[in-house]
Amino acid sequence: MQHVSFRRCGSSLRFFFLLILISICISQNIYAEDEWKMVKNADDVEVYVRPYKNSNINECKGIVTIPASIDIIYAIISYAPFHKKLMHTCYDSFLVRPWVKGCQVHYFAFTAPWPIWNRDLIYETCAKLERETGNIVVTSRIVEDASVSVKDKIIRVVDSNNTWTLEKLGPEKTRVTYRNYFNPGIAKIIPQTFVNIICKDVPFYTLINMRNLAKEPIYKELAPKYRLE
Repeated sequence: MQHVSFRRCGSSLRFFFLLILISICISQNIYAEDEWKMVKNADDVEVYVRPYKNSNINECKGIVTIPASIDIIYAIISYAPFHKKLMHTCYDSFLVRPWVKGCQVHYFAFTAPWPIWNRDLIYETCAKLERETGNIVVTSRIVEDASVSVKDKIIRVVDSNNTWTLEKLGPEKTRVTYRNYFNPGIAKIIPQTFVNIICKDVPFYTLINMRNLAKEPIYKELAPKYRLE
């Protein structure tokens, strides 16, 4: 009877340690999926990528510090007509519905490399001010709007989102983190690995554009209009 008890005890211990090992492996896998990988560091802009949940398309993130007030940076994000100057490969942008209760709806159209048709999308963008820090978080998600019809030879994107995090480092200094997920829906035409290769260009050139736009006088004029309080 004593030998049986020892065998049962040994089996229980092995089962217990097996559960611990499985838990560790699962935890490491989850951590690995959440971990950002740096793919570019140039011109004071850092770019990272990581797998996006339930997708073969990567999520991208860019970080830059801009010598401009957080109000000016927020005005750049808020003024939809000039998004074609901000967003990489964007050639058309306009406001669909103005800011109401912290949200606006706006339109983007993007050029795509031949032989792919151009893409467009409609975002609802909402902003939130963190009053304790003065930081601003701006999130965008795809919405449908019947007032904006789909144009000929342009594909409407239905799977995309982004987040701008603006950190106030000083009166004229703002750290900008831009996260972007954009699925152009070309899996049947071009391998999605190609999309992931060019993915890193979006946050890089968008943040370069933002840094240049911050020097333009118009945004200093627009800043009071869009200031969050």
